[in-house]
Amino acid sequence: MTSTRLASYIALSLPIIFIVGLSLVIHANPWFSFTDNALSDMGSLKNPNRWFFNGFLMFFAVIAMIPSLVAFKKGLSYLMPFAIVFLFLVGVFPEELPYHTPSAVLFYVLALTDIAIIGIKLGRENPINYLWSLLSVAVFLTMLYLIKARVFKGLAIPELIGAFFILAWFVYLGILLRGLKP
Repeated sequence: MTSTRLASYIALSLPIIFIVGLSLVIHANPWFSFTDNALSDMGSLKNPNRWFFNGFLMFFAVIAMIPSLVAFKKGLSYLMPFAIVFLFLVGVFPEELPYHTPSAVLFYVLALTDIAIIGIKLGRENPINYLWSLLSVAVFLTMLYLIKARVFKGLAIPELIGAFFILAWFVYLGILLRGLKP
């Protein structure tokens, strides 16, 4: 199996891995609330089950790095491998540590910026791909609004909006990689 085909399969499976993994982590943390907590609260130093969330995040980042690197090699990414490194660091540094917040912010900023840039690049071939750029900006602004306006007490919902958009991009990336020759 070629690296491109493997990356395609992994990219297509990332939403399932994410949903199953997050469900298991939430099951291990029944106190968690989507409206009152940040996802990283499950990885807090105060949580005895923190290893479950942090370990899942690091595992997920390692798996997501494979399609990110292949996409980079194929010209379908510029910043996503760096974003994935910062996602890994979110798992390394629990929320009480000083590197946690910058890592989380950089993950979202780099991932959404990469999607916007590649959307513009692909939009030159097929204008429908410009939609990825527009949606990337819209998702970023929505996340900022929800956080700034304190629509929810916690950050989990804005985080998940960004995460699901990034996962949708990985599915699209998986489809694009399926059409490429090794």
